[in-house]
Amino acid sequence: MALMESRRPGLTDVQRDRFDRDGFLVVDDALDPSRVSHLVDAVDRVWAAHREGPPIAGADPLHLLAFVGRDPLFIELLDHDVVLPLIVDLLGWNVFMHHCHLDVHPPARGPSPRTWMWHQDGGVQNRDLETHPRPRMSVKVAYFLSDVSEPGRGNFSVIPGSHVRDVIERPADDDNDLSGAVPVLARPGTAVLFDRRLWHMRGENRSSLVRRALFLAYTYRWVRARDDIRIPPEHFGAITPVRAQLLGAGSSAAGHWMPTDDDAPLRRRWETAGIR
Repeated sequence: MALMESRRPGLTDVQRDRFDRDGFLVVDDALDPSRVSHLVDAVDRVWAAHREGPPIAGADPLHLLAFVGRDPLFIELLDHDVVLPLIVDLLGWNVFMHHCHLDVHPPARGPSPRTWMWHQDGGVQNRDLETHPRPRMSVKVAYFLSDVSEPGRGNFSVIPGSHVRDVIERPADDDNDLSGAVPVLARPGTAVLFDRRLWHMRGENRSSLVRRALFLAYTYRWVRARDDIRIPPEHFGAITPVRAQLLGAGSSAAGHWMPTDDDAPLRRRWETAGIR
């Protein structure tokens, strides 16, 4: 009897087709309820440390860059075994996490602001790269810790398929209600992977719930880091060799371009992942 070839973990054909078509992919139950609960506690500790003055029913929002060093639980998300294989399948194994942010958005108060919110990630990449459509360059994952399974809860809103459009029409009055836009409805523990070129925005939270989400962006190791990630010494024990790579470590500058196994331990994990 012929031995069945073991499949390397990564995207299914359906997932790949969906990501290529829509520019994003929803992964239900990427985090189990216990892990979600512990991450919510960690987020709230960070949130409390950044509030100014006495908390007023948690009224102050927070958008914090470079957050992963704040807690070992955040560091453990770097190589989360449900999501990292999907990232590597899309970008390859010579990657690192170059950008991240922690978001807390309590219920909005007052009228809706007339502020244009739609954007692509990448900043100057969208100015400096001359190809059309611009190259993917990075993939971002959003972990939703709150119940945003209904519209109006600060949902991640997207225009499916817009990752191959360098521009979208901007209304003169900066109205964010664009034709074809949809809110991504996600339960706690859902991960959403998206192409950095996907046109997206955060909708307003008009519910009674606090919206908590963690975003990690991965790119090639030969791209410079977007954030100044700092890991306190007391959290060094959470850093495995693969996580060190994902934090940008390398033995030399050349090792980011032509890595050895010591430079990129994720390579060996990926290339042997299908063998059990």
